[in-house]
Amino acid sequence: MTTPRSRIFSLPIALGLLAASACGGSTASPNESPGDGGAEGALGDGPGASPDAASDGGGQQGGDAGSGLAAIPLYSCSLDGIAYTVGATIGSQQFELLLDTGSCTLGVASSSCSGCGVTPEYTPGSTAVDQKKTASSMYGTGSWTGEIYKDDVSLPPGASTLLDFAAIDTQSMFFQPIPCDSKSGSMQGIVGFAPPAAAVAGTTGLLDQMVLSQKVPDIFATKLCDTGGSLWLGGYDPAATTGAVQYTPFQQQFFDAGYYGVNLVSIEANGMTVPIASAQYADSLVDTGTSIFALGTTAYDALIAAIGSDAAFTKTFGGASFFTAQQPCVATSATKATLDATLPALTLTFGSSPAITVHATATESYLFSAMGQGWCSAIQGFPSGPNAPVAALMGAPILRSNVLVFDRVQKRLGFAPHTACP
Repeated sequence: MTTPRSRIFSLPIALGLLAASACGGSTASPNESPGDGGAEGALGDGPGASPDAASDGGGQQGGDAGSGLAAIPLYSCSLDGIAYTVGATIGSQQFELLLDTGSCTLGVASSSCSGCGVTPEYTPGSTAVDQKKTASSMYGTGSWTGEIYKDDVSLPPGASTLLDFAAIDTQSMFFQPIPCDSKSGSMQGIVGFAPPAAAVAGTTGLLDQMVLSQKVPDIFATKLCDTGGSLWLGGYDPAATTGAVQYTPFQQQFFDAGYYGVNLVSIEANGMTVPIASAQYADSLVDTGTSIFALGTTAYDALIAAIGSDAAFTKTFGGASFFTAQQPCVATSATKATLDATLPALTLTFGSSPAITVHATATESYLFSAMGQGWCSAIQGFPSGPNAPVAALMGAPILRSNVLVFDRVQKRLGFAPHTACP
């Protein structure tokens, strides 16, 4: 079978830019200053919601789906479950934007962009105000520049705010041909949910503005499935989970720089424990906008050896050499349920005092479906070093394993086992 495109953002550049600037390597004109947001629209809070309320043991902040917290639909892009878009209305137009927890700024293709090659494109209307500033952003794969506008931005079914964002007028390899299950069948931009420090100068983060203008609790959550998922603002829906939420703290230095960093200590697979964090590189990044689960070379080699030594895995995939093949995909009729029942699962251990353990099945960690034509590797190794100063990069494939609760008030990441996906 033909190897599908398995990455939206290639790893080395994405991590190489980490130490230099936030927002996945975003840059902006040095004379720009942060924009200010407005306050329009409303988003209902749940009863008893408070921005600094604690939530543990399967509870929620900001209410649940039955008390004002709406589940915003997500759409799967490019193969099954390695990238996700969310529908957004900007001005009076509707777009599909890549959901990215590794960046903060919203960027959408502009009608003045001759090389974007997507549709629809943003045309500033009567509600738009040109801020007379430009912004640029660079990712592991692709970059863009654009004019900054202030306009109404809303997510269904009505969460709305005024936002300073970029209308992309030039781009290089950013708008790649990745099919999506959304109405438009593609993405026309990106919306970031990283901490505010990641915002490109002159722009504001969508969640940050909703927290300021609509008093939404500073929390969001995701449930990612092969064919879509849900995004919650202000909390999460316990009905989407089958167990209590376990929390591990964000690493302060990464949070302050605009990233979600956690201490992924080790991964157990097939009875073997593989250390992930090291004395030099203790932290791992959490990024829905990255379409692979990437590990430092030493950990990667040990993990694929552990998985590859399993008899059932060897029978179907040929052992550890599957992961390093030029085309790391196998055409098999085995279903997701069959693979998860027979192949080694992963147990991820985070933090200490106390540590938490998180379960991830084979098809929600190291394998992804190639649109029903087979199964491909979702993991990759990289050499940790000055240009990649982290232990691992947890992209969309591994983030499908649980409902994730990004609690930005208490600066912690929650994991809860999710209910069955469609």
